[in-house]
Amino acid sequence: MPAYSQAADHKLWNLLPSILRERDADQGYPLRALLDIVEEQADALEADIEQLGRNAFVETCEPWATPYVGALVGTTLLAGDNRVQDAATAEALFEDLEGPSFVTSTGLRSRTDTLKTVYYRRRKSTLPMLEELARDVTGWAAHAVEFFERLVWSQWVRNRLRMHALATPDLRSVEVMDRIETAFDTTCRTVDVRPPSQFGGWENIPNIGFYLWRLRSLELPRITARRLGGAGDFRYHLSVLGNDAPLFSKLRREGDETGLATELHVPQAIRPAKFFDDLSAYFALPLPRPGFTAFYGAPAGMGALPPAPDASLFVLIDGAEVPPDDIRCRNLETWAQPLANQVAIDVVRGRMTLGANRVPAERVEVWRFQGVPGELGGGTYRRTAWLISDDVPARRLRVNASGDADSFASLGDALAAWVAAGRPDTIIRIEDNRSYDENPTIQISGAQGRFLAIEAADGVRPHIRLASRLRVQGANPDFSLTLGGLLIEGAVDIPGSLGRLRLIHTTLVPGGSIAEPDPDTPPAPAGPVVPSVRASAVLNGDPANTELRVEMAFSITGQIRVPESAEGIFALDCAIDGQGAQAIRGLGPSAAASGPALHLERCTLRGDVNARQIDLAIETIFDGVVTVERRQTGCVRFSYVTPGSGTPRRYRCQPGLAERAEIARIGAAGPLTEAERDAIRARVRARVRPEYTSEDYGDPAYLQLALLGAKEIATGAEDGSEMGVWCHLKQPQRADNLRTRLEEYLPFGLDPGIIYVT
Repeated sequence: MPAYSQAADHKLWNLLPSILRERDADQGYPLRALLDIVEEQADALEADIEQLGRNAFVETCEPWATPYVGALVGTTLLAGDNRVQDAATAEALFEDLEGPSFVTSTGLRSRTDTLKTVYYRRRKSTLPMLEELARDVTGWAAHAVEFFERLVWSQWVRNRLRMHALATPDLRSVEVMDRIETAFDTTCRTVDVRPPSQFGGWENIPNIGFYLWRLRSLELPRITARRLGGAGDFRYHLSVLGNDAPLFSKLRREGDETGLATELHVPQAIRPAKFFDDLSAYFALPLPRPGFTAFYGAPAGMGALPPAPDASLFVLIDGAEVPPDDIRCRNLETWAQPLANQVAIDVVRGRMTLGANRVPAERVEVWRFQGVPGELGGGTYRRTAWLISDDVPARRLRVNASGDADSFASLGDALAAWVAAGRPDTIIRIEDNRSYDENPTIQISGAQGRFLAIEAADGVRPHIRLASRLRVQGANPDFSLTLGGLLIEGAVDIPGSLGRLRLIHTTLVPGGSIAEPDPDTPPAPAGPVVPSVRASAVLNGDPANTELRVEMAFSITGQIRVPESAEGIFALDCAIDGQGAQAIRGLGPSAAASGPALHLERCTLRGDVNARQIDLAIETIFDGVVTVERRQTGCVRFSYVTPGSGTPRRYRCQPGLAERAEIARIGAAGPLTEAERDAIRARVRARVRPEYTSEDYGDPAYLQLALLGAKEIATGAEDGSEMGVWCHLKQPQRADNLRTRLEEYLPFGLDPGIIYVT
């Protein structure tokens, strides 16, 4: 629709006859000022009219209009992201960020479902359509299987032969044996009459299985491989943190909508047998070979190697590409050096060794994919809304390896330039995924500005490897330090007095480091757990950090030790892992020292918590005893609180809610003694407790709730999603959406089974 005026500004005033504009100019433009005020409402009215036109189409309509458009084609409304209201606190805390909305991508795709309703119905009940439906509705990679195809079949020459349905598998095939009990299993079985579930009852005539991959593959382009020993060592970890971590394959989309997903189309850990066969097939090709395989290749092309946009792995040594001809698949549980020019890779452990002709290597870089449940901590995902706004007046410094005159090669150089300029308001933005060995000290006393921000550019994740700690020295209670989008191997120490510490999509590695020790050197003696954040209570004999606010969003940290007199800790969608010690506590030698006031939303805290008070805790897992001094203020809602904790009043918290429900259920048959009530509470507490797929930071499924865990925790949030740090993924709603759609599209008489692979 054409606008009422094509002028860039003063639209209404420019519509007036020129004589009136001239007379208005002679009087100092009073009429123009009045019309500019009217113009604001005219623009709002015009925008509303245009949006009403866009609301007629599902592709451009507002979220509230989606169900009305869906009603026109008779679709059942699913849970959608338009119902997610988890960003109000973030919008209040982080007013200087780009925004405008901090609602995360949940994977609830009601708009996509409505858009493709007619498309689904035209292909209704076909297996590829059901697989695509599962993928679109849940937002997860999916693979559909007709389990009757996996039944052992007695062959009869007068009927159609099913030569793949053999009673005995091919024991000589490593590939066939390696795929047993996976989504792509090709071996056959006898009938299982149990109903299909996560762990069995699959092989039966009416059963259709939907394998779902909840983990996603996060691309890590051109990261620095971690050398195990000193200079000249041939042993490397492909993780920048120096830990064992499996390599994941890139998520691909099928090129043909009538086909089914294969192992190359799902994000999962690369099987060594598959990687070995991939390289073997490449070596069997006649020369000249293409320069890439299904898993290995240069994503955008490099040197003599052609582009391989679907590759999952690539290695650079001192800037020179390693061709697939030199790559070997090996088991490096015991480190072993390959032949002269070869590069051996263990995809299970994420280890790599270089041949004798390739060492010493100054710089080894890797493209790889990492498995993660969602966007948490430092990562290469898009987080435009969480960057500091371009409208914020500040000096901006760039850090990268380009060598440009207006950029810096290291964070230390950028901090030195900040100090030389008088420490004004500054944003230091790191623009690549390199590893930086740093030992920064930030002096805030006498700074001209009031804030310093060190953040990663959108879509990158720099690794900051601290020699000791990032120290904030000096007293300036009006100063703010922001760390955004970073992976920091080390801790933040505040011996000075700071006003505000903000961690936004940042990881402070729990425990300081998770690097594997060199097996050839004696292990270092175990020491106490290193706090990720520590702030002093006294500076030069005076109270310090009394106005300190620690504000965290979508971050991972270890233990936090902040004085009780600090203003508070505000954590949104965060994991605070005490690594066997307290998650949050105060200072002093006593483990019972209280920390400051807490405001927690959708967090997972592993370890005891000692705090002055809890103003609010909602949808949070306290995986440790909570001790609060002031219990007459604040509340805890829709959370798991470890039995024996002392907290403010609770509302619909576990396991207390489950205990009362079980006592009421059993007590309906007759009165219960106190001993019987205690026995019921003990049984419920043993069952309703957090269980995780992995408790070790660095594992792909870190703090993901276990499939066999308590349903009361997995669906215990206010909106029916899970408690804890992964609440924003809305995984129960995704599964419910799929079940709702399968009732409509699955052929009559067939039984669906939802099977989570990761």
